[in-house]
Amino acid sequence: MSTRAAPLSIIGLGNPDRKDDGVGVRLAQDLREELESGAWTPADREVDVVCAATDSLLAAAHAADGRWVILVDAAHMGLAPGEFRVFARDDAELCPRGEGLSTHDVDLAQILRLVDTLGAGKRVRIMGIEAEDTGDGRGLSSLLEDRLPEMRARIKEEVGLLP
Repeated sequence: MSTRAAPLSIIGLGNPDRKDDGVGVRLAQDLREELESGAWTPADREVDVVCAATDSLLAAAHAADGRWVILVDAAHMGLAPGEFRVFARDDAELCPRGEGLSTHDVDLAQILRLVDTLGAGKRVRIMGIEAEDTGDGRGLSSLLEDRLPEMRARIKEEVGLLP
């Protein structure tokens, strides 16, 4: 008899109207298409993929439901554009940068505060992706577009690693 892993939600965050800021939403759309087509079938785990964009409450609600959550979002981490990291909630520090937080950082901070309030922080992983261009416009920079397959593979790997 196999033990089924806890359900998991992959939450794509960001603003698709701000170029690379929409990378989390784009990755969620791609992964959802792979799930629906059968191209990706996670073993022994229910996986839900949500394009939350800038909806902090929707993202936090998935963690409140007792699920593991992987938040996928553009982030300012001081890495080279296109680089990405996956880390636990406890390793995430959202600090003002420059002349203040971007609205994007505030959304992620709100989600993490809600998750902490709900006591669900231990079930959250964050994939931060360093953006190249967050100016007005739709579509990702070619740099991020080229790294999408590697990013999708890393998310799938994380799905397999979580209990």
